[in-house]
Amino acid sequence: MHRWFFANEREECDEEVAKAREKDKLVEVEEDRELVAPQPVRTTEWPFCVLYPRPLQGNEYVAITGNCESLGDWDPQKVFLMDKKNCSCSEKICNCHRRFEASVIIPRNIAIHYRFCVVVHNPETDEIYIRFWESRLESRVIRTCQNMLKTCDRFGHRDDFDTECRVDRGWATSETYIHFMIFNAPFHWQQQSPRLLYVHIQPMFGKEPICPDALKVPARMLKRLTLSSRPSEPLAAEDSSQNLRLGYTEVANLRDPKVLRFQPYFGVCCGPEDMQLYHCSIGSPQETHYRLDLYTFAHKSGSDEPPYHYGYGFVKADQLMYSEGHVLVAIMCASTHRPLIELCLRYLIIRPLWNFKCDMRRTYERYWRRSRLPMDIGHRGSGTSYYFGENLVRENTLHGFKQAAAANADMVEFDVQLTKDGQVVVYHDYVMKFLLKQSANYEELLTSSDLLVFPFERINRLVLLMMGGLRRTSHIDVPFEAFTYDQLNLVRVLRFAANKGHEVPCARMLHEQRPFPLLLDMFEEEELPQSLGFNIEIKFPQLDNSRRWEKESSKPSFDRNVYVDTILELVLQHAGNRRILFSSFDADICTMVRLKQNLYPVVLLTEDPEFAVQYLDKRVSVLDHAAHLAHCLEFFGLAMHTNTVLQQPAIVTRLHQLQLEAIVWGSINVDILVRNKMKKNGVVGIIYDRLNQLDQLGMELPDGNLCIINEDSNRQKLNEIEEQEWRTKCGYNPEQ
Repeated sequence: MHRWFFANEREECDEEVAKAREKDKLVEVEEDRELVAPQPVRTTEWPFCVLYPRPLQGNEYVAITGNCESLGDWDPQKVFLMDKKNCSCSEKICNCHRRFEASVIIPRNIAIHYRFCVVVHNPETDEIYIRFWESRLESRVIRTCQNMLKTCDRFGHRDDFDTECRVDRGWATSETYIHFMIFNAPFHWQQQSPRLLYVHIQPMFGKEPICPDALKVPARMLKRLTLSSRPSEPLAAEDSSQNLRLGYTEVANLRDPKVLRFQPYFGVCCGPEDMQLYHCSIGSPQETHYRLDLYTFAHKSGSDEPPYHYGYGFVKADQLMYSEGHVLVAIMCASTHRPLIELCLRYLIIRPLWNFKCDMRRTYERYWRRSRLPMDIGHRGSGTSYYFGENLVRENTLHGFKQAAAANADMVEFDVQLTKDGQVVVYHDYVMKFLLKQSANYEELLTSSDLLVFPFERINRLVLLMMGGLRRTSHIDVPFEAFTYDQLNLVRVLRFAANKGHEVPCARMLHEQRPFPLLLDMFEEEELPQSLGFNIEIKFPQLDNSRRWEKESSKPSFDRNVYVDTILELVLQHAGNRRILFSSFDADICTMVRLKQNLYPVVLLTEDPEFAVQYLDKRVSVLDHAAHLAHCLEFFGLAMHTNTVLQQPAIVTRLHQLQLEAIVWGSINVDILVRNKMKKNGVVGIIYDRLNQLDQLGMELPDGNLCIINEDSNRQKLNEIEEQEWRTKCGYNPEQ
């Protein structure tokens, strides 16, 4: 027994020794691995070369960005600046002044994707502003097996045989864009007779605000920040340590189909029919003032005589308080320095996004594959709210979007607005109408309206009036932006669509048919497939030609930059690979969306020409002005009413000449013959109702949504209607 005992003990010891030896071997192997250095990545000093077609302005550089660390990893602030080639040619005509070169060390174990761009370097803040960049969907590439024997690239062209130049304007990375608009000669003449004026707007940097005495200083004594030939100049000759301040001013007349260009020395014509848009790129907006110089021709001037300096005025930085507004500028006589006229100058400030930074990896802003068929876009999902038998198919709900997706829709169009607490909600109307009658015939109202029930404990008439509601004859109008999302989430519906086949629980089905879904919820792939694109219309009320706020709305309380930033940041962070298209009837909203990001396309909506009430903004109400605005700011195109194309069939061809695309919308698009005609005209998308039905059955609700407060006087009746609906559609009582 003892022998057996020791034998077992010996075996256990042998096992422990073997385990210890194996552990020592593993430690030795790990130490050997630590001593062996990883294989270095093979690199090459690669020569880059590009021909740029026009002279560079002050502080402009040609640069490269790409997918490796030496090229900045597509970060706009880490681009590699190129050098201009020194010309040593004996020939009088050469391309050396347009040739830019750089040698960059790049890894050769991966394919290097890169783009060329034109940037501005701010030496004070060491920031980079993107002026222009190659916007082709496929970037340039250097394969791992490619050698250095290649010709010099052409900026914006794929190769020497490519005739299409794909270059887009940059976006607000850290700079601020300020738009000054002088439309239809907004001058108030005091004693002088009206005459044709030319206006030149000049940014000026100043650490101290402009004092009143500065208004009397002659123009030749004021230091200009920018010139038409050199947009960046030292501000103070006596201070050699003063860094350059950046301010570019470009202008476009929306009467003409031209791109933004630097303004001439004597300014541009601002007559009664002119619509001049001044586009200012500013690096330090809080410290930048603006000088307006007005020029005019003498009454008996010769054809070769230049205009003379008529007057001047100033706009101080602290006068531009909000994202938009008007400034009254006092114009002083250039010779006597006495008041001459007043100019009502409209402005729009476009600030960069702070919570999301776009890179230069790719862009879809103006991309459209010509071989692609026109898109079928579901209007508000499966259409404006309508009755299909006893079922109410509600607009702008997950249920309607799923129906459109099941019908193979390419996109769904829907409207988004902000609630009081800043939630992005899918909803169309600007105003919530609350019924005042307590003894109404609800069965009759249900045939023409979608009744939404709110609890009396949280929403009553006094609360509605305190929220800014206006009392009408039979209802109270409350702005949608006065509600918080928690208040909207209290709503109950009295009608909904039946659960066909009972494939999902009735409670889940009712959740999908609730109004006011969050935009964030729609990006969840389990709700809607990634293949379904979103045409997001940003709602923002504006004035119509009767100088009233459209559709019984009121002046918006949100700041435009905050409003747009909230929507953009949510989409940019959660959209993923889903196709996105932004649209709006508001020209300023489209401008801000275009200049705040570089990824998604923007479309400007125009109204039905047969409507008696049009928008006051001529950039939207006049089709030519809308097309020229979209052209100079590089929108994707216009979304026009179908009647516009029927009345002007050549408009689609005109848009194509301006490198714009056309989308049509309207209730008449439910006719397949109209849709086929639009496709033949060359539109890229058709927005229409009931996309999931071939026969277009259903009756639209003429009165839209109507809200009801669940009070003691009507509570029993409303509960009976709701219980009957649940028994009919779901087969049980919701209280069970």
